[in-house]
Amino acid sequence: MLADQQVAIDGLRRRIEILRGELSEPGRRGTGTPSDVRQQLDSLEARLMALEQARALALPAEGTPPPQADLPAPPPGVRPPNVAVAPTPTRIPGPQEAAVAKELAALQGVRVDGEYREALELVRQGQCNQAIPRLRDFIRKNAKSEFADNAQYLIGSCYYMQRDYNRAIIELNEVLLKYPRAEKVPPALLMLADAFADSGDKIDARLILQKLISDHPRSEEAEKGRQKLQALGE
Repeated sequence: MLADQQVAIDGLRRRIEILRGELSEPGRRGTGTPSDVRQQLDSLEARLMALEQARALALPAEGTPPPQADLPAPPPGVRPPNVAVAPTPTRIPGPQEAAVAKELAALQGVRVDGEYREALELVRQGQCNQAIPRLRDFIRKNAKSEFADNAQYLIGSCYYMQRDYNRAIIELNEVLLKYPRAEKVPPALLMLADAFADSGDKIDARLILQKLISDHPRSEEAEKGRQKLQALGE
């Protein structure tokens, strides 16, 4: 858990430095308007503070065992607002569309909240702007559900598909922190690496891929991670 926290902290620090560079260099190519960049920067800094506080609480004093406590929830207002970046529905890439279709098929005959099923269908259709708030409501109402990690992963997927890599990184990190043993951890790590790489952060992309391969060596995602790591220049 501490290792996962450190990976998330390091990634957030790098994203913050990138956004600060965009604000200090107006001509530099960024991810949005100055107000959008400032909003994302404030969200990232608040999230970083929460993670650093959680890590400080989790670190044991010398000679004492580490405390077995859940991580504190982020401070109120930290969650990125449900504001779409893309003005039109985003077409889902082939592999992602297939994965969502497979998950829909797996729900046949399974009792699951209708809101989650509808949100999943919206994601499959590329209607992420409508799907994200429904997924958030599902998690809020069903925090202990076996589909909670799936819903959190889909939120990160939506932001990734909209090429909002900063928010995708934040949401995918939530999968690692809130559901460290869930089945969506390997896919979240793989997409997290893609988000870092696509935003130009090859260093963190390699670190995430190395963690994926080390922690989940026999997973399907680990094999893809090895190929991506080689492409990035291991």
